[in-house]
Amino acid sequence: MHSARLSAQAVEIDKAGESAPVAGPHIQLAIGASVRLEVLREIPEDLNLRQQWNRLALAVPRPQVFYTYEWALAVQRAYPATFRTLLCLAHDASNSLCGVAALATDAGGKCASFLCATTGDYCDFLSSPEFRPAFVLAVLKELRQRGIEEMVFTNLPADSPTVAAVQVTSNACGLRSFARSAYLCAQVSLSRGGDKDPVLPGKKMLRRRLNTMEREHPVELDHCRSWSTVEPVLAEFMQSHVARFLRNGRISNMMRPERRTFLVELAKLLAEQGWLVLTRMTSGDRVLAWNYGFQFRGTWFWYQPTFDMKFEKYSPGFCLLAKLVEEAAADPEFHTVDLGLGAEGYKDRFANQTRPTLWVSLTSSAAHHVRTIARYRVSEAIKKRPKAEKFIRSQLELYGSFRRRLRTAGITQTCLWAGKRLRGIVAGRGEVFFYELSGPEPKMPSQGDVSLVRIDLNLLAAATMQESDEDMLSYLIRCARRLKSDHKAEGLALADRNGRFVHFAWIRPFEGFYLSELKAVVPSPSSDSVILFDCRTPASLRGRGFYAQAVNLVAARMRKEGKRVWIFSAASNTSSVRGLERAGLRPSFAVVRYGFLGWQRVVQRNAAVVHPSASEGFSI
Repeated sequence: MHSARLSAQAVEIDKAGESAPVAGPHIQLAIGASVRLEVLREIPEDLNLRQQWNRLALAVPRPQVFYTYEWALAVQRAYPATFRTLLCLAHDASNSLCGVAALATDAGGKCASFLCATTGDYCDFLSSPEFRPAFVLAVLKELRQRGIEEMVFTNLPADSPTVAAVQVTSNACGLRSFARSAYLCAQVSLSRGGDKDPVLPGKKMLRRRLNTMEREHPVELDHCRSWSTVEPVLAEFMQSHVARFLRNGRISNMMRPERRTFLVELAKLLAEQGWLVLTRMTSGDRVLAWNYGFQFRGTWFWYQPTFDMKFEKYSPGFCLLAKLVEEAAADPEFHTVDLGLGAEGYKDRFANQTRPTLWVSLTSSAAHHVRTIARYRVSEAIKKRPKAEKFIRSQLELYGSFRRRLRTAGITQTCLWAGKRLRGIVAGRGEVFFYELSGPEPKMPSQGDVSLVRIDLNLLAAATMQESDEDMLSYLIRCARRLKSDHKAEGLALADRNGRFVHFAWIRPFEGFYLSELKAVVPSPSSDSVILFDCRTPASLRGRGFYAQAVNLVAARMRKEGKRVWIFSAASNTSSVRGLERAGLRPSFAVVRYGFLGWQRVVQRNAAVVHPSASEGFSI
């Protein structure tokens, strides 16, 4: 703890709320108490601090689990490379804790924010309301003295006394402030006998879907509260969350190891206090849906839900929330079910009240202040025009993709790629060679113990959790879409002895196969032909022969089923052509596309390939 202590700041605040620096390690507050401000660069694992911090968190007007010592410590443990903790603690004359501001700075040390902003539904300064202006002023002055030019406080409850305190004290610190709406957190008030009695939506539909899922076994809620009961089911919950996002064409935050570490650390810490509740909705041995949530001071938090996509048509997540609200309403201990951040439509069907949060920006730069306001005004104007918003989002995605390519391939290769794309649009010629994988087995290299497994949504989710490469993640999203839309295609993955997926491939009937490289459907050589396509090895594993092994294994499996197996390669992909020919394959035919300003002609011909003499092996 002592090694992390940086400084004690001294400021005197009179009853009018104005301040002036004074010598010494104390600040004189408007309420007349002598207080010392301590700044730490890490949260010490100290039992006394934990107890005092949580006592303060429980004493604020609307206490939240996100304000606790445990939550901040879990963030620090999980994101050491992302956040640089800056913890401001105020101690009174008896050395008791009377103020906590859990903050973090960026890598450059120029911007500060709430430490828990990316994980907590609500973030705030902790102190008594009457002390809040003095505490906020002391913290802002400390940040300014450290050279921090910008402060962003997001997920700040609009009804918090901190909002007024920031407005009053920012000018005294030479800061310009701007506040805008952040989120409307939907809530279910469980007030008994009042106008806000919870009403479950769609009761008939709910009962019908529950009856369908209860055909074999009753649907029940299983609440895991201790770490010993949470640990065995946490991995399954995370994989299900990633799978659900993939199915919808998105990447779950749980694909990142830091997020998974955070949920593990948080579960351990909150379970000790009895605040954690990981709820599973089950039917027999089947888990239909999950909610990683909390029970804290009369509120049940709907924090991170998910469900098994196999039961999607029964709306298991909706059913789980309905049963959870029903259970909370029957327990006099609870007065609220908080549905948290996010404007999902299903929440509105349950909510009978909302709690708004704010995004508050403080900066010493007039230019930055004006840009912040201008960006917000433009963004709000665009949101009122859905078509314009969709177009701008698509352009931003293209720009992001271009920047990633520039970062990974370099400016020279990126310019060559852009030139080829432009030439292909105006006037281009593309040629694709088709090879038949017929026996005897091609002479392809083998390395290590691998096995071929069928791709499903859970496998793609597990693969996503192994990846960080943006291009590979985009590929996995494409695979998930294909699972949903192309029932003729079968995905196969090569897994090594450690369970890591080292290569992916797809196969489907040749008949009706649309080749995007040619922008045309290629005629099938025979009714029993299948084609191998969209093969991919993660970038970090290329050059180890996994592609060759996958081709071999897939071809052998298909031939046992009496199928003729085909694979193709663009003629311009010289490494692929060389690798296939080194394996003993020769093209059976080629398809050529001629294009000019949107017009195209596709011609099939017998392939006459000049066999390259390169000495490199099969390294795709």
